[in-house]
Amino acid sequence: MTALWVAAVLMSASGGAAAQSHRKDEEPKPQILPLPKEPPVALAADVESLSFRVSPLLRSGKLAAQIRDCLNEIIRDAHGASIVKLRAFVSGAGDTRRVQAVMSDLFTGRKLNLPVLTIVQVGALGDDASEVVIESVVSERRSLNPRGLAFLASQRADSLAGSVNKLEQSLAAAKVPPSEVASVTCLLDSLSDYRGSLAQVASAFRKASVNIVQSQRQAGDSMAACEAVARLTDGSPSVRVFPEARVTVLAGRQKAVFTGLQLGFGPYLDDATAALNRLRKNAEGASADFREAAIVNVYSLSPEASSALRKTALKFSVPAEALSFQPVEGLPSLDAALGVEAIFGGPVVMDSAARLP
Repeated sequence: MTALWVAAVLMSASGGAAAQSHRKDEEPKPQILPLPKEPPVALAADVESLSFRVSPLLRSGKLAAQIRDCLNEIIRDAHGASIVKLRAFVSGAGDTRRVQAVMSDLFTGRKLNLPVLTIVQVGALGDDASEVVIESVVSERRSLNPRGLAFLASQRADSLAGSVNKLEQSLAAAKVPPSEVASVTCLLDSLSDYRGSLAQVASAFRKASVNIVQSQRQAGDSMAACEAVARLTDGSPSVRVFPEARVTVLAGRQKAVFTGLQLGFGPYLDDATAALNRLRKNAEGASADFREAAIVNVYSLSPEASSALRKTALKFSVPAEALSFQPVEGLPSLDAALGVEAIFGGPVVMDSAARLP
């Protein structure tokens, strides 16, 4: 009897060991992760509530960590206000698509609404250790721009000083003092002296958040292209557009519609038409008037694609004073030839006092 019991125990043990060994030999089941939530293609916000910020340049951590730290900083600075638009400039060989993945994870985890998103790969930032800088547009809970905002489309010149000078001339045409500039973004062909360039722009526009990047990895000559947003004052004229100065005014009690980056795939006129059709559909879905474009930025990897879009823009009644072309290092899709983002005028807010305090 005892012998039978011992044999049964040994057989059970050997069977369990065999099963355990079999389980170890099995391939682990693949973990299926949920896809990151897609950001909206366009969002509208009250012009009078908008503020503009740029994240600090970070020196530590890889790309994903820097993206997360930049976004955490932006969320903290917003103090619960709604973040409407993010524009990320990524430097180096990192995967630009990480920006959307990290943003989606972070915002969804904190139960925050996703903003529209533009991601552009550039040649260099102001610090060799920095891999990303992120600009943000925030819809505050109070009125910051009761008279409205002037949007100054990109002013290209053969030097940073020349581009800044063109912005100053555009402001003078719209009768907006330089002290009311809220945001300036400059893309340079060469960023050999970041601190000097930053000081030059900051001294001209003392209250502005300033972002300066090198557009492509291979440094070129001294060409520069700067765009800006400025607050209107009581003395600002009621004119809506200053075509020669490349300035478009949106009233304080109006909506501004921000789009994310719309990619175009190919160098032909049909490809440009398809890209602008998608952009128009996205903008009109947020009640934008496509003909009332304040800024239309085209980030291009292909001169042929840029030429096709420039020709096609006329058929879509895109104002020439709002349209800018900028060669860059890369876009979020390897197949993309260019990417387009825009700011449009939207409907008038009938009762701004009805907003939440």
